[in-house]
Amino acid sequence: MFLRRAGLEVLVLEAGSKRSALGLTARIGGLTVAKRRAELKQREGVTRTADPDALLFEELAPGGLSNHWSCAVPRFSREDFQDAARAGEEHTWPIGYEDLAAWYTRVEPLLHIAGTRVDDPQLPAGNVHRAWELGSDWESIKDDARRAGRAIVAMPYAYGADTGITWSGTAFNAYVRLIKPEQSAGGLSVRFDARVQRIEWDPRSRRVEAVVFRDAVSGRDERVGCRAVVLAAGAINSPQVLLQSQSADFPHGLGNTHDILGRYLNDHPLGKLVLDLGSPITVHPPTYVTRASIDRSVPLYAAACMQWSGASIVARSVLAGHLGRLSSTGFTVFGTMAPSRDNWLALDPSSPAVAGAPRITLNIRHPPEAITALEAARDQIVTLLARAGFEPSTQVWKLESPGSSNHYSGTVRMHEKPEFGMVDAWSRSHVAANLVVADSSVFTTNPEKNPVLTSMTLAARAADRLASELKSGDL
Repeated sequence: MFLRRAGLEVLVLEAGSKRSALGLTARIGGLTVAKRRAELKQREGVTRTADPDALLFEELAPGGLSNHWSCAVPRFSREDFQDAARAGEEHTWPIGYEDLAAWYTRVEPLLHIAGTRVDDPQLPAGNVHRAWELGSDWESIKDDARRAGRAIVAMPYAYGADTGITWSGTAFNAYVRLIKPEQSAGGLSVRFDARVQRIEWDPRSRRVEAVVFRDAVSGRDERVGCRAVVLAAGAINSPQVLLQSQSADFPHGLGNTHDILGRYLNDHPLGKLVLDLGSPITVHPPTYVTRASIDRSVPLYAAACMQWSGASIVARSVLAGHLGRLSSTGFTVFGTMAPSRDNWLALDPSSPAVAGAPRITLNIRHPPEAITALEAARDQIVTLLARAGFEPSTQVWKLESPGSSNHYSGTVRMHEKPEFGMVDAWSRSHVAANLVVADSSVFTTNPEKNPVLTSMTLAARAADRLASELKSGDL
């Protein structure tokens, strides 16, 4: 949309079908009262090596996996970038929080965020549409958490306090909320059922010059020329497209000069915690217990706790006679893992193609340090609630398989040096200035926070720079 609003003609190649049933979400005051959406499915054509239980979800419909996400939209923090830098050159981002802060502020209004206006080193305050305040019972826990190096704030959510009906599986669907309105305004067109096969490289101009896609209806390959390409297919499909974009200059994938395309595959290790309490606690708005400060954690290993909320949980509180409070609560515990070349995805040409696309090999496992961080965060929230007199007892603690969070990242990572990254500080390929990658695959590291807001922010920043240079003739 930033490219279109800059006056450029934009063609979106959408793998999903226009006929896809996107679903319906009805909300009152940010609480979902009715929902219809397709079942989330595992991708076909995947060989799993390091962990045979690794999951890979896919949604070939307009908006992709935004048909299924939770709508949590925390910012990355200064400490997240500092944490990466202290882990060494390999993991240092070429940008910092200051490079993104103004862009977060520009992007956040698109999401109608309800959340905290409290600024914290682990979770900066956003440009929120509606401010949320935590229940007074959480106030007694805040100081104790601060002494433990954590903060307790209201979790920011897209459309978290809005009332309305959305013709999609979630309150914020990228196609419904962003692409479709721009399409109606003109200057942006969408080609549906377009499965991108490769990006073509011109060795004379040292630029990308065209995109080849397969029409999923006719089965024919088509080619469209271009001045620039923005690749935003996700942390699995973006590297796959680049790996398939082979040429004499790049026999192992477009821009893959140092054998890192598809490597550094990252994930959010995930645990689910359910607690019974001796007395009821506020469950809406949902609470976010941040990761521990970097002076209290191992570099690139941390975890945060996101309290469960929603219409069904609030309804249970009403039935229990405590509006907005329950004598049980649950948390999603998101952790981190240090990026490693040993976690990767690659094409698997030895196996038959699926729907015209090569199979892929997925090689990822959660290191033991990540599990330790999850367990430490679990123990911390239990301790905080116990000290506040809530008498918690653990009913469920479950560690999920890799991929359960749907937060893969890092496979086309951002770094100032090509030996450590595929794109530069502006999300541009090191070898082709007119190729931008605009999704979580560019993350140098993967802080414990949901990635959508930062992916959008990096994409907006990159699109603005790209549009400026295309219009000026500098590119």
